[in-house]
Amino acid sequence: MSGKYLDIFLREAEEHLTSLQQGVLRLEKEPGNKVLIHELLRNAHTLKGSARMLGFEGVSNVAHRLEDLLKEMEEGEREMDQSATDILLRGSDAISRLVGALAKGEPPPFLVDEFLDALDRGDVAGLEVKSSAGPEEEGLGDTVRARVRTLDSMVNLLGELIINKKRLESRVIDLKSLVRSTGGSPSFRELGTFQRDLEDDVLYLDYIIQELHGEAMALRMLPLRTITDGFQRLVRDLSRTQGKEVDLVIEGDGIELDRVLLESLKPMFLHMLTNAVDHGIEPPDVRKMHGKPGKAAITISARHEGDSVQIVVRDDGRGMDPGRIRQAALRRGVIDKEEAELLRDDEALYLTLRPGFSTSETVTDVSGRGVGLDVVQKNLERVKGTLSLRSSVGVGTEITLRLPMSLSVVEALLVGCGGESYAIPVSYVLETIKVRSDDIVTVGGKEVVSLRGATVPLVSLAVLFGLPEQKTLLDTGKVTAVVLRLREQLLACTVDRHQGSGEIVVKQLGSQMKKVTFIFGATILGDGNPALILNVPDLFAHAEGTTSTGFRQAFAEQEATRVRGRILVVDDSITTRTMERSILVSHGYQVEVAISGEDALEKVAGFQFDLVVSDVEMPGINGFELARRLRGMENYREVPIIIVSSLSRDEHKRQALDAGAQAYIVKGSFDQGTLLETVESLIG
Repeated sequence: MSGKYLDIFLREAEEHLTSLQQGVLRLEKEPGNKVLIHELLRNAHTLKGSARMLGFEGVSNVAHRLEDLLKEMEEGEREMDQSATDILLRGSDAISRLVGALAKGEPPPFLVDEFLDALDRGDVAGLEVKSSAGPEEEGLGDTVRARVRTLDSMVNLLGELIINKKRLESRVIDLKSLVRSTGGSPSFRELGTFQRDLEDDVLYLDYIIQELHGEAMALRMLPLRTITDGFQRLVRDLSRTQGKEVDLVIEGDGIELDRVLLESLKPMFLHMLTNAVDHGIEPPDVRKMHGKPGKAAITISARHEGDSVQIVVRDDGRGMDPGRIRQAALRRGVIDKEEAELLRDDEALYLTLRPGFSTSETVTDVSGRGVGLDVVQKNLERVKGTLSLRSSVGVGTEITLRLPMSLSVVEALLVGCGGESYAIPVSYVLETIKVRSDDIVTVGGKEVVSLRGATVPLVSLAVLFGLPEQKTLLDTGKVTAVVLRLREQLLACTVDRHQGSGEIVVKQLGSQMKKVTFIFGATILGDGNPALILNVPDLFAHAEGTTSTGFRQAFAEQEATRVRGRILVVDDSITTRTMERSILVSHGYQVEVAISGEDALEKVAGFQFDLVVSDVEMPGINGFELARRLRGMENYREVPIIIVSSLSRDEHKRQALDAGAQAYIVKGSFDQGTLLETVESLIG
């Protein structure tokens, strides 16, 4: 027989088997749906005919028996009861195994005649034939896997193209600087034209790359239903063995994710669904005693959220008991008594994610919700996802997963620390803040900051990495910190500088670096330099044991040595400005002088002064006009201005106040005490 016909049959059989298995589960809920019965009848009939034409008697005979059973249902000769559902499902499992053996060129994996005899007798126990695609097989199909290898290579090459495009953009910036520096040369126009043409070329290249990358990624994207189609059957079979009734509802299964993500998600779902049915859902009689319907509900819902996907697994079972979770964690040594007392109820739920918590004994104590959740958490971290838990005793449990849609390109925040650049996936970034000395409080020997009522631990990224700490504080007395969020926890990491955000191409680390702490990948920046991509869960795991940042002490040391204030003295008289400067400098102030109003405006444009002392009568811009202009500048609307002038009439004083000055000192009665007292009253 030609391999071409076998391939055609295998594809056709897969399609009809999927429709048959899913349709039977639906028919169990809608036993009177004649249209659905007829559709299932057509699936069985087509399978029978196609298999018979190619000589696959085993497949043909089993399909024929299912066709007969469905025909009896359609004509009203047999009810769609539990026994009929079991026979139809076991029969489709048998066909699936037979088709799988044909695909591999192997003999039938069971005795077909014995299976048919049991089917004719209605002996459900004798129909124990498992589907060839069991839970242990995590792949999404050989055909897709073979094609995806080529796509992975294509996406990797496109990543290289994106990196080189960024380098071109960097060269364009260099060229702009060159054009500005040669503005007076004869070749300026030719160079400027070349710059604009190159910019246009890079923009067009960017457009083409984005389109090409989008198309390649679309080929690698698969709908969520690729892995969820078998979950209805899994839940049904598992709940029946437990003597429970469970209805699984899947919403948003058409949402597409990267194939690699889907393969990682499948074992997570199997853990969560098994936990929910085995331990979260109560038996029907217990549910009814508590006023619940006998049939429980598990819902998987997926939706887009920005450039990520949110998947919620929710059940209406017994929920998670924080008290029992604490007790179990204490018994197993997961936490100590002091930590247990400090944990809020919502924080206690996350103890189920810790290694060593998920044992059968612990499962009994905490209603079983800990089984597999540590595995789910570890798998989720590998794909840069996050998990959050919500539960109410007697009401149910909700597990929320947040995942990127793709693993090859991610949005990241770039930061500088210890002379190196690092990338942080923005899915973990809450915000960036400036931390002042007054914002830092020491609690239990650790430094924390307050953020909208929440107490956030403060750590230094340099200290965590063992890098030399840069204690150079900003002139404003602030340091930059990135606030990270992992589940319900927050962490503020100080960095040297913020370098902006954007898409980065993720390069996986080699096998020799798989266990490196704090890092899960790398990228190449536009300037050609590499940047390591941070593993945020590792930062949270190691932050608790880190030492103090030492920023409070650094702030205090800086405050002790800093000048009292920065003052600009404006006067066209060299004698006056020299005298005023000497008085102020001798008392700890930093002083800059200007010889005119115009000179003063140039100086304030490039520096922030704390106070301005100005004469009135000067060539060009006088003191009143200077005050008005300063008040019109964003940075100088609130800066104190002192007018020192020989003009002593009240109208001159009113003019000064109207122009925005806070104080007016007459030179005739001037002494250094008056000037100092006025300055100190305004800026200390």
